[in-house]
Amino acid sequence: MGENVIEMSKINKSFSGVKVLYDVDFELKKEVLGLVGKNGAGKSTLMKILFGVEKADSGSLKILEEQFDPTRPVKAQNRNIAMIFQEFSLIPTLTVAENVFLYNLQKNKFGLLDKNSCRKEAQKILKSLHVKIDPDVKINELSVAEKQSVEIAKAFSEQKKILIMDEPTAALSSDQIDLLFQIIRKLKSQGISIVYISHNLRQIFAICDRIMVIKDGRNVFTCNTDETDMENVINGITGLEQSKMGAHIKAETSEKKITKDITPLLKVEHLRYGNKVLDVSFALYPGEILGIAGLTGSGRTEILESIFGVNKDLSGKIIIKGEEFKKPTPKKALEKGLILIPDERQVKGLVLGHSVMHNIILPILNKLKEVLFLNRKKSRTVAKELVGKLNVVTAGIDQKVVSLSGGNQQKVVLSKAISTDSNILLLDDPILGIDVESKQEIAKIIKNYVASGQSAAILVSSELEMISEVCDRVLVVRDGKVLNELQKSKGEDLSEAKLLSLV
Repeated sequence: MGENVIEMSKINKSFSGVKVLYDVDFELKKEVLGLVGKNGAGKSTLMKILFGVEKADSGSLKILEEQFDPTRPVKAQNRNIAMIFQEFSLIPTLTVAENVFLYNLQKNKFGLLDKNSCRKEAQKILKSLHVKIDPDVKINELSVAEKQSVEIAKAFSEQKKILIMDEPTAALSSDQIDLLFQIIRKLKSQGISIVYISHNLRQIFAICDRIMVIKDGRNVFTCNTDETDMENVINGITGLEQSKMGAHIKAETSEKKITKDITPLLKVEHLRYGNKVLDVSFALYPGEILGIAGLTGSGRTEILESIFGVNKDLSGKIIIKGEEFKKPTPKKALEKGLILIPDERQVKGLVLGHSVMHNIILPILNKLKEVLFLNRKKSRTVAKELVGKLNVVTAGIDQKVVSLSGGNQQKVVLSKAISTDSNILLLDDPILGIDVESKQEIAKIIKNYVASGQSAAILVSSELEMISEVCDRVLVVRDGKVLNELQKSKGEDLSEAKLLSLV
């Protein structure tokens, strides 16, 4: 693979006195390098230092044989680097075309924005990615998967020699992932160096030439992909053997009987929402985890959002604890004991500039008020209890959530939900873009949530393995319709392979 394109040596970095990188060394050649580690390991921080978003406390950095001072931010455009961030860096009020060329807007001879040129060039890039999105549509009108596709198109438009991809497939369907891999291989053949960050180890082994493992801000090992295996990489990431990793969720998944001769907590009858949800009916019983399996765009998110009152102009019935839920709104849903964990944690689930405590208590401010003022002591007690209960890794409840890893941000979102004491939990892709260990912890949180038999949950997940291992019953959804229903209690096959064949 030749000489190094990038050399980073002895990189150190701390946030608010908490050290996150310890003398990290990093090398990139003309290759696809897989960068792996659990949430909080330091992967994204290391790449943000490379991209110029963050400043290293110390260390040296050489890009294309040119020395840079990592304590001084340098524009990434001057480094010939493009980066696809894990969390979207799009401007919601601009069009797709304007976002694709955000860093390189097409201008006419008068120096003004050339919208026609932007539109045409954006259309070419989207077509090359096999993405069917109108370049004139504004970002705030797109789904999560469509936003991810625009983020990828934006990086490709910059035509840089080094491309950093941080969880680029988190919201993509299997077909879209296959197309992205084709493009990555083509870019590599053109001499582009790619850093590929992902928690999906199958993808890492499928697309990467080498793998670098980082744990707790330290180098573990770097080796050729064909010289290691899944078990060795998992052991490097977590310190656990693969067999123990896979068994953990399953050990928590014991057979249980769901009593269906009582009034269901939630009943949906002939629910419709535009062309997204078409005549969906089901019931949810106390103590049950109901899975909804389907590809991106199948209507799975719209089902949850309709029940929670996000979507308007619905038809059909939503019945909560035997009482019809008319004209649903999120406020009414909370009052009736429903809570939604949204699919975009940073956009819909968190106030990034606020502390861990303020995010957790946000839905229960009225409960914590005494006359006109917030009871600070009680607020801190609630936040500390939930941070401990959900094992949120943080420097303290006053730390801003924007500086937490993706997995710990997701635990804060779950803490918010649990603080409300709601008994119907609607989870939309709660393990999107997080590491193996955090996935296991979140699976356990969900199971503990319904363990008393007084609550229930509906789980949507892009990772069918999660649905297979956690859910008691699964609805398979396609084009807004329920095609199949599978039940563990009947001995039906809920395996990942079976679900994959049905979605």
